[in-house]
Parts: sequence; structure tokens; C-alpha cells
Amino acid sequence: MKKLILNRFKKAVSIMLTAILLLSTILFEVFAANPKISIIIPVYNTPENLLRDCLESAKNQTLKDIEIICVDDGSTDGSGKILDEYAKSDPRFVVVHQENKGLSGARNRGMEIAKGEYIKFLDSDDMIDDVTAEKSYNVAKEYDADIVKYSIKTDIGRGNMECFRSFLIYDKFQLIKRDSSVGSLFDNKIRGNSLVTVWASLYKNEFLKANNIKFFEKIKRVAEDDFFNIICVSRLNKIVFMPDQMYGYNYNPSSIVERKDVPKQRLNSLSIGIKELYNFWKSSGLLSESKMKADFLNFILNQELFRCIRDNCTLFVSCIAPELLQDDVVNKLPISEKIKLKSIMWRVNPQKAIDDGIYIISSKLAPNMCLDIRQCSKDDKANLQLWQKNGTDAQKFKLQYHPNGYYTIKAMCSGKFIDVSASGKQHGTNIWQYSANGTDAQKWFIVPDGDGYCFLLPRCNDFCMDVYGAQAKNGANIHCWYIHGDDNQRFKLEKCEDKPSSSKSNTAQKTATKPRPKKPVKIRKKAYKPSETKKDAGKPSSSKPIDSKKSA
Repeated sequence: MKKLILNRFKKAVSIMLTAILLLSTILFEVFAANPKISIIIPVYNTPENLLRDCLESAKNQTLKDIEIICVDDGSTDGSGKILDEYAKSDPRFVVVHQENKGLSGARNRGMEIAKGEYIKFLDSDDMIDDVTAEKSYNVAKEYDADIVKYSIKTDIGRGNMECFRSFLIYDKFQLIKRDSSVGSLFDNKIRGNSLVTVWASLYKNEFLKANNIKFFEKIKRVAEDDFFNIICVSRLNKIVFMPDQMYGYNYNPSSIVERKDVPKQRLNSLSIGIKELYNFWKSSGLLSESKMKADFLNFILNQELFRCIRDNCTLFVSCIAPELLQDDVVNKLPISEKIKLKSIMWRVNPQKAIDDGIYIISSKLAPNMCLDIRQCSKDDKANLQLWQKNGTDAQKFKLQYHPNGYYTIKAMCSGKFIDVSASGKQHGTNIWQYSANGTDAQKWFIVPDGDGYCFLLPRCNDFCMDVYGAQAKNGANIHCWYIHGDDNQRFKLEKCEDKPSSSKSNTAQKTATKPRPKKPVKIRKKAYKPSETKKDAGKPSSSKPIDSKKSA
């Protein structure tokens, strides 16, 4: 009897296990047919320990109806075999082997076969939390978002690369400002947040397909995700930022972003990307008017991403479409970007703004005031300041043009050159005088602004000479500040005689701070000898003054 019961129990367990296995197979097939999320993992020669950690983190998601698309991009190590191993044990894994096309080509291949309602990109040497897919999917569905961004785990990654302090929601009108009544097409409100990476994100598959958004395959590696996100932001209806830290960025010394040639590769990627981006928007009809072209150019000039191209001005100009540099486009730029662009152009095609000579540099903020070397100092590091015009050498500067489009500005009272303090790259950096050293801190671009006024831009940074805090008073400091084009950054160069002043020091400046003596001063009259003629009387005598009373 016991044996019969035991056999029936074993048979029941066997049937139950078979049913569970069959149900699991059916569910996996259903999930594979209509997954909620497709996780795309491009793989190329990834260290085994990192690759397995990555695959396990995708496999163990609390959201089960997912597919995991692994694109083996021509790996020459054992990465491909590891992917096949996971595909055999879990039907949610889809493995594609292809010739090496680069990171962009691998991701695009994954997007072509993705069946998920949403797409999530995961690098093969990183990991995600078990709840990443479920949490981001729920938020995407709740807000009907085209993109959901979340934060990076600081304990695994390289610090707080993309951490959002609070839950943020932007729709297209707040973010993109599509019609002229509310602003520019290419707004920079979320620059630095979404225009960075694709892997700490979730994208609606329908949104990507409807707008034909893909990675630029001409960019093999480095900066490919920046341009993908730029296009996404220009087309989206809604984006949500989550403060949850759910992506683990691992440091991988063999990663493509750790190679020594990355700076050069980044420049090449950016030059290709700007051209591809322009062609993409142009073909979409978004750049049909000069105002839209100006918006695009303004957008490019404002991206932190393109700072390294601005440092290589020849490359920057060569990758910008010629029609973007026409006057009808440039004149529609904000004054700050127009100044910035002109300084860039002058580095490529040098132009002489004014003739060499000695100038007084007055401020538009206060036309009766001008640049002045404090107390006519002959020491290095004497600050440049604003002071009331007095015609002394402390307010005279010799400007000399150099073939590369820049000027040097020498203080006449000391022979020292106007210099950006320690080649400061930060706004608020003081401007002083310093001995000649030929560095970029002593090289200045002069950008005319009409009516005789101009802007002075140091070659060592992207800032502009500025009257500190718009303080139009004696002693106000002069320093470098962000280019904004206000009157405290406008100066007039007034040419004066090419001769030093007879004044040895800035006496007006010194006496301005000293009270006049209150005690009366006794004046002794000078007595002349009979031998003096009327002509000689006008000359000072070498003898000591004689008391008039005694001579009488």
C-alpha cells in the first residue's frame, strides 16, 4: 500500500514538473514574441568576468517578459561562445554574430530585430540592478514617456556622472520649444543630463522607428551616443528623469574609452557627427530657414561636447556646413555666440581689427572711464582696473597685431603685458600685467561691435574682458567672464599720440585719495638781481629763494 502511494506521488510530481516546464516554455515563447523590454548588449572582446556579470544582471531582472539581444561584433576571444552558452540555457537570449562594424553598427543591428515595447542599451562590461527594467518600464508606461533616464551607481561608476536629484518630467513644449512664440527649436535646458549616454536610459521602440532614429555608423566609437540622444531630444514628446541609481558603470582598462587615442578619435567622431546631424535635420525639413540654421549653429556652439572642437578651430570650421556661416545665419545668433564664432573664425582666417598704435581703452559702461594700471605700478601682477580718464601713462596701452589674428597689449607705464591671471579658465579670473612670456594668456582677439566699440577675448579661454560686477567706479576690477555682450564687456579703443606722457606717475589717481592740506602755506616771493633781464626772469633761478623783507 505504501509503495503504491509512493509511486502515485512520484508520478504526480513528475506530471507537475512537466507541466511547469511546459508552462515556462510557453511563457518564454510568449515573452519572446511580445517582450516589454529588449535589452541590447553589443559585445566585442569583453573580459570574461565582466561579461558574465553583465549577462547575469540582465538575466536576473524582476521583470521577466524581456528579451536580451547580444550582438557579437566580430569578437576574436571567447566572448561569442559565452553568449551561445547563455542562449542555450535561457530562450530569452538572442545572439547575433556579425563582422566587426563598431559600436554604432552593433547597436543598430540589435534595434533592427528588437521586438520589445521599449529598448534598453547595456554595455557588456557594466551591470544593472535587478529592478532596473521593472522600475523604468512602470514609469515609462505611467507617464507615456518616449525616454526614461535614471542615475548611475556612484559606488561602482566613476563618481556622480549622471545623478538626478529629483524626479523630473519635461514635455516637448517645455524642453524643445517647437514654435517661435515660445522660443528656439534646439533648447539647452537639459544639456548635461540627457545628451550624454544611452545606457542609463529606456527608449520607446515605436518612437525610435517612427522618427528613423539610429546611431551614425560612420562613428565607430566614442561620442556615438551623444548624437543619438541629440536627435532623440529634438523629436521627443516627453522625457522623465529618475533619481534612482540603477546602472553600474564598471571601470574597464581595456574599454574603448580608455585607449590612448581617444582624444584624437573623439575629434574625428565629432567632426563626422556634426555633419551627419546637420544632414539628418536638413533632410527632415527642420533647417529650411535661416533662423532654424542659426538655432542649430547656436546649439552646436553651446554644447560642452564640442569644446574640444572649439579648441581645434580648423576642424570645427571644416565640419560646419558652409551655409551655416553665411551672414544671414550668423546675424541671427545671440550676441554672445556671434562673438564666440567670430573669434573662432579669426583663429582660422586671421583678420586685423585695428591698426597698431597707442590707445586709451574706455568702457561703454562709463564712457568717461577707462582701463588703468593701478597706481602706475611697474611690478608684475598689478591689477588692471577702471579709472576716470586722466591722460597719464597708466591709461595708455600699446597694441601690436600678430599674424595669427591676435594682439598683445602693453602698458606704457611699465612695459608689461596685459595678462590673464595664471591663464585662468574660470570666469571671474583677474586680469593683470605681467612680463612678456608669449603664452596665450597675453594674446587677445579684438572683435568689433560697431560704433567703435569692441570685445576683447583672451586666447587662453572662452571668456571676455569684463568690468567686474558692472561697477562703473574708480578702482573697479577688470576680469574675465562668460561672453554675454553687455556694456560691461564693450570697450572703445581711442588712438592717441605715439608718445609717452611727461607725467612720471598717475598723480591724478594718487591725489584723488588724499585730502587737501588744511593749513595755509606761506609763499615766498622771488627777488631778482639787477643783472637779470626780462627774458631771464621767466626761468627758474639756481639760487635759493630770497626773503622779500630782507631784500627790501
